Amino acid sequence: MTGSDYTRVWAPYYTAHKILRGLLDAHLATGDARALDLAAGMADWMHSRLSRLPAATLQRMWGLFSSGEFGGIVEAVCDLHALTGKAEHLALARMFDLDRLIDACAANTDVLDGLHANQHIPIFTGYVRLYDATGEERYLTAARNFWDMVVPHRTYGIGGTGAGEFWRARDVIAGTIGATTAETCCAYNLLKLSRTLFFHEQDPKYMDYYERALLNQVLGSRQDRADAEKPLVTYFIGLTPGHVRDYTPKQGTTCCEGTGTESATKYQDSVYFKAADGSALYVNLYSASTLAWAEKGVTVTQSTDFPREQGTTLTVRGRAASFALRLRVPAWAAAGFRVTVNGRAASGTPTPGTYFTVSRTWRDGDTVRVSAPFRLRAEKALDDPSLQTLFLGPVNLVARDASTSYLEFGLYRNAALSGDLSPSLTPVSGKPLHHTLDGIGFAPFFEGTEDPTHAYVRRVEPRVVFGGTDSGVANPARADGTTLLDEVWARAPFSGKDVLVSRVRNVVDAWVAAGLLGRADGQRVVSTARGATFVP
Repeated sequence: MTGSDYTRVWAPYYTAHKILRGLLDAHLATGDARALDLAAGMADWMHSRLSRLPAATLQRMWGLFSSGEFGGIVEAVCDLHALTGKAEHLALARMFDLDRLIDACAANTDVLDGLHANQHIPIFTGYVRLYDATGEERYLTAARNFWDMVVPHRTYGIGGTGAGEFWRARDVIAGTIGATTAETCCAYNLLKLSRTLFFHEQDPKYMDYYERALLNQVLGSRQDRADAEKPLVTYFIGLTPGHVRDYTPKQGTTCCEGTGTESATKYQDSVYFKAADGSALYVNLYSASTLAWAEKGVTVTQSTDFPREQGTTLTVRGRAASFALRLRVPAWAAAGFRVTVNGRAASGTPTPGTYFTVSRTWRDGDTVRVSAPFRLRAEKALDDPSLQTLFLGPVNLVARDASTSYLEFGLYRNAALSGDLSPSLTPVSGKPLHHTLDGIGFAPFFEGTEDPTHAYVRRVEPRVVFGGTDSGVANPARADGTTLLDEVWARAPFSGKDVLVSRVRNVVDAWVAAGLLGRADGQRVVSTARGATFVP
């Protein structure tokens, strides 16, 4: 039954995954052996069916859209095998290998264009679990490379991926923006894959992505009002200008309503991880929480209103314990990230996109303060540098306006030496993270309202302006859309005004030499930068 009419028979193993996962959860939550017996029997039944089919038939089945979709069944079967130890259960998990995709990704060959996004994201979490069970590097290598093909090459600013449920060509972001972008299940499953990969390689990029998707798309996928009957979560999140988020249930049964409801129970999933040997504690997310680390006899409490607060305080309680505290320094924390222990600066220099380590014997009452000042930055669409989305620290800011055309804004005119673009914004009193720019309100994407929003805006910097002083010179651009001001500010932060002026002079000389800027205009640009006053 693999015809085109999937309303008759649709993705049977996708449904089997949901039932199997539920049985496993029931067993793990209650210890009831009957649930495990049912789960094992169900896997035996699937094995008896699939083991009779030729390999070519299995490959054809799993490559079909969308009756071949099997969701997270590989992960669930691996979890079952860990409980039963039955060889047939591990063999069953391997029967879901989609070899052409695994082999392509293992060879780092990008074949994702045209594939159904959420049909394929969760299977790689399962393949990582197969690596755990078999030791076959092919599975882990494929999953790592697959992740890199999606993030950032097919990822919108909020962390979502997919256009109308499908992937398009690599690095095409602006060209895929529409009303049916960023299916919520895709973000849910990319979080699971990022978390699973981090267990094997503690690369901060996985947790940088986790924070991005969690604080923006996942939080923003839930409407900010109570309802006793409906989940009020999004299916797609359109990124077109003036889009109004739709939280209306779709027949009450879409996958995104299930995962959207589940996401609200999983905010704690990846705040802390411990090293396998117990020597370190990773603090991945800055979130109000309490960790009970029984083996060490300590609790670690985070007190914060992050991201409304630009930092967090961790307090250690319990018996003396030695371990390394590894604090994630987000990639966006380009200036001013500081760590103190009991009021004294910790030794070392925090570097964005790494973990900052504090090793000591922790005693009852020790306090660690993390300060992570936010800067406003603009992230460019990979295929259109003039189309940009704004971030204040980890928080995606969206314009609220009913216009259905891209709004146009300039931000360099008051840029700080640090590269911070926020001097161009005006904070809204009493509303943290809310600002106005040229009379338009900007708010966090994560607020689940029904206001029309602009996740992307058109960046327009027609003239070269420094510190609010207009040089009178048009801001020239290269063929790829990169402007002179883009090139100047790409080197921020600047340690002082003299460093910035030197950068301006070097860029101007290069543009004059390339015939992109007249010599007299170049001199005016340098003179304007030299005479301007900059915020640090």
